[in-house]
Amino acid sequence: MKEENLIFIISQPRAGSTYLQNLLSNNSQTNTCSEPWILLNFVNQLNPKLIKTDFDNKLAADAFQDYIQKYKELDYQKAQKEFILNLYKPMFNGYEFVIDKTPRYWEILDELVALFPKSKIILLKRNPIDVAKSMVKTWEIGSCKKLAFFKRDLLVAPQRIKNFSDRHSNNPNVYTLRYEDLITNTSIEVNKLYNWCGITYDEAVLDTSKNEKFKGKYGDPYQNSNLGYTMSKSKSQTKKLTPEFFSFLMGYSNYLGEDFLMQYGNYKIEGLKPKKTRAFSQFAHFSNERANNYFLNKELKYFIKRIFYSLLNQSKYLKNKPNS
Repeated sequence: MKEENLIFIISQPRAGSTYLQNLLSNNSQTNTCSEPWILLNFVNQLNPKLIKTDFDNKLAADAFQDYIQKYKELDYQKAQKEFILNLYKPMFNGYEFVIDKTPRYWEILDELVALFPKSKIILLKRNPIDVAKSMVKTWEIGSCKKLAFFKRDLLVAPQRIKNFSDRHSNNPNVYTLRYEDLITNTSIEVNKLYNWCGITYDEAVLDTSKNEKFKGKYGDPYQNSNLGYTMSKSKSQTKKLTPEFFSFLMGYSNYLGEDFLMQYGNYKIEGLKPKKTRAFSQFAHFSNERANNYFLNKELKYFIKRIFYSLLNQSKYLKNKPNS
């Protein structure tokens, strides 16, 4: 198990990371799982500012630093690194490379490259306006207040990803890719990415229909989620946005600005008139924590639906079962 054989895929949510993960893991050399979120469980050590807890995390971090300073023989970063690498060890069993696809690692990009400087980091960009549209449609979000659960993903992530990409433009272990290019020139982009990672490329990897490695609870609900989404992908993505969300997108495009979008990925604002809107202002001031309960309840709803349809199918089977 080597640090340099660990690959991270980082992006905004709904930016195509599951699709990229599927393509990159569709071979005999590479293993992955849906979204492990491993490093985010250690954020209180990696970046204490990100943690909000019932206890005072600032005091806890300060006290722990005092402990480390007192016992200088403890190489804490080395010990932490070895511990975290051991958490990836089961995925390395029989494989040369392991992919950790956790989009929200954008929160700890600097900490990640400091902890694993030899690991590979893939930054996947997508037009943030399309990201917002996909969030609303895919997760059937009914209001801007509920969208606020992804507030940092929409307002903070693009700038963080851009800044990190710019700072590490000469870093051989950082690779920046546009989702739009991946979709338009899949074979070319995947070939380049395989070569960069050091994985053997064959055009057969483009057929991901039998790849099960990335299946799990978290990720794209149409590709790998086990929550039992009932709306088809085509129906979801063609669903029209409400006037509230259309107003939000005008405000969001104004917040991002044409200059930033061009610098981020040569993106243009199309079909929208950027301006300040009430919908976006309400979104920007709403707490994402209060929106969290919405998604917890949504997951429970899908779980109950799965049980209901399972019982319904079983009932139909027993009703139509021929008498023995």
